[in-house]
Amino acid sequence: MPANRYLSRHIVLATLFGAAVFAAACMTDPGVKKQQYFESGNRYFDQGKYAEAIIEYQNAVQIDAKFGEARKRLAQAHLRTGNGRGAFEEFVRAADLLPNDVDAQLDAGSFLLAASKREEALDRADAALKIQPENIAALVLRGNAMAGLSSYDKALEAIEQAIRLDPERGSTYTDLGQVELAQGRRVQAEAAFLKAVDLAPKDSRSRLALANFYWSVGRTADAGRAFEEALKVDPANLPANRFMASFKYATGQRAEAEPYLRRIAEASKGPEGRLALADYYLLTARPKDAIVAIEGLKSYRDIPAVTLELARAHFAAGDRSKAISLVDEVLKTNDKDAAAHLLKGQFLLQSGRREDAFSAIQTATALAPDSAEAQFALGRAYASRGDKAAAQTAFREVLRINPRAAAAQLQLASLQAQSEPAESVRTAEEATRNDPTSLPARLALVRSLILVKNFSRAERDIAVLRSQNPNEAAVHLMDATLAMRKKDMAGARAALERAEKLDPSSIDTLRVRIAFEMVQNNPAAVRSRLEERLRQGTSPDLLILAGSTYLTLKDQAEAEKMLRAALEADPARNEPYAMLGALYVDQKKLDEALREFEGLAKRQAKPVGALTMTGMILEQQGNVDAAMKRYDNVLSIDSRAGVASNNLAWILAERGQDLDRALQLAQTAVSVAPERPEIVDTLGWVYYKKNQPRQAILYFQQCIEKSPTVAEYHYHLGLALVKAGDQPGGRASLRRALDLKPNAAVAAEIRKALEGIAN
Repeated sequence: MPANRYLSRHIVLATLFGAAVFAAACMTDPGVKKQQYFESGNRYFDQGKYAEAIIEYQNAVQIDAKFGEARKRLAQAHLRTGNGRGAFEEFVRAADLLPNDVDAQLDAGSFLLAASKREEALDRADAALKIQPENIAALVLRGNAMAGLSSYDKALEAIEQAIRLDPERGSTYTDLGQVELAQGRRVQAEAAFLKAVDLAPKDSRSRLALANFYWSVGRTADAGRAFEEALKVDPANLPANRFMASFKYATGQRAEAEPYLRRIAEASKGPEGRLALADYYLLTARPKDAIVAIEGLKSYRDIPAVTLELARAHFAAGDRSKAISLVDEVLKTNDKDAAAHLLKGQFLLQSGRREDAFSAIQTATALAPDSAEAQFALGRAYASRGDKAAAQTAFREVLRINPRAAAAQLQLASLQAQSEPAESVRTAEEATRNDPTSLPARLALVRSLILVKNFSRAERDIAVLRSQNPNEAAVHLMDATLAMRKKDMAGARAALERAEKLDPSSIDTLRVRIAFEMVQNNPAAVRSRLEERLRQGTSPDLLILAGSTYLTLKDQAEAEKMLRAALEADPARNEPYAMLGALYVDQKKLDEALREFEGLAKRQAKPVGALTMTGMILEQQGNVDAAMKRYDNVLSIDSRAGVASNNLAWILAERGQDLDRALQLAQTAVSVAPERPEIVDTLGWVYYKKNQPRQAILYFQQCIEKSPTVAEYHYHLGLALVKAGDQPGGRASLRRALDLKPNAAVAAEIRKALEGIAN
């Protein structure tokens, strides 16, 4: 064999061997492998195959969790598939890993701003400006973040700097308009939005901002024209079609919304268009059409959002088992999917499985504590159980995440109505500002105004609602409630009869009817109405209303029967336990009452009321040490629990024990409920016990101004006046206390005090 042929063969073999070694090295080199996954993901992304791209990008970041470019592209792919949360998380991670990438900082900042994380969005804007000090988008982001933090001067400074850098950039004027609007400067806001349209007449974003401005200030005709102009400029623009669809739906033109949603569905490369169309079908009670729309997304069925939307459609269509099985399908793949746990909880709640639903919703909030939707569902779940304190905490968390969440403000206003009516007015006002078209929010405001006795404003508001919503039973019920509070019984009867014609089976209608007959001192009519409804069928809500009504009628046996039946129908409801406990206290069955309230405390997340009641019962039983421990338990849950603070302060004062703490507790109680004379009296009594009678006198005098016929307040004032050296004044107050006929024990104490003065 010639030498050259032998040599060439070895070269070929060596080359082949080297290639094989190189290929094997590539297969095992993580750096090469992650790059291959990344490039494969890019190819899928460019072809519009976002689900496949996501898998490849996830493979890349599994190899290298700090692969910033892959996370950035993964965020973009999540965004295209409608997975906003996934996009948000990955944009933020990418920005952390790519500190010198301006676009990464801006993308993360935009998502943080949308999630109401304004301080974090500001940090991203500043990071981008550190790299490019004159980056207009970064300046605009900074301005919007500052506006969200109510730093309007700094917000305007940033936006105006962006305008100076490029005065012909119309979109910057759009952002200026948003800042002006946030300050309530509507004229300046409109001028900025119009300037944006003038500078960029073919920019649909500017036209949409103008349209949304008109919509937000109630100029619906102008808003409709502006939306139409935006679509003339760019008929295929997806946001413009989406806004127009929302506008048509919200303004009562529901059928006219469908063509715009169909256009979105046909034009969208990802699943979001068909999902929006499916949402529309679900909102308009067309679940079968929704199923058809979603089933057209077969290639996206591995995306959880698509499967969950299909589950919603099947649930709405009445196939509950299919719906829950679809959710379980998602959870089988990923048991950390908060959206799936939340949806399952909502399905279970509507299926009557309250405890299972509560568990699922709690899991969702644990997995996604910053999800406003999950926190809102948790608040509703707590409220349905009668756990008002925990419900308020959840709704406040919603508002921390999204301060403009009108639905949460509405729920919070309802919970505040009885205990904090003035605060309820403020919350309801904020809800109506955030959603001016919301009838429930406007009714909540009227209800709160009635509670604070602002009848003139309530009357004006309800008159507007009557003219705008003549066929809404809820409006006429609120009208009847207002008329009753004004003692206009003829007006109340007329409004109530209109409501009964519109919605005769409503529990709310029955509740107002019962209140009306009670005001009319017509207990026979109350019983008749209630018994008639109970014969037609029962529900937990009806049984609870019946129990409450029988308590008012002092029919304790029937009340207990109804409340026990309510507990059998729905053991998770807390109201029956509380009412039964109060019933047993009234009957002097203190042991039974204690058991009911202790059981209630175990079922509540924040059992402030239930534990306070156990402390009060223990006091009545003479077990004061145990009562003090209960009050301390309450204060460890809520340091501003007014009744527990008051009661513990009184015990400490009576014992002459730790009077400094007693003073702090009494001051807390008064700050929570300054209008309640019995709580102000406790503060005066603590000052008296601390040998500070002049301060005590001021508070006892306030009590007498509020309740001049309560003997104890005159008695306490008399003691304080004597201690302050005013014996004639003290004697007069003590005699006035006796004239008011206090109970025997207090009368004996007063006579003893008078004897002490005589001596």
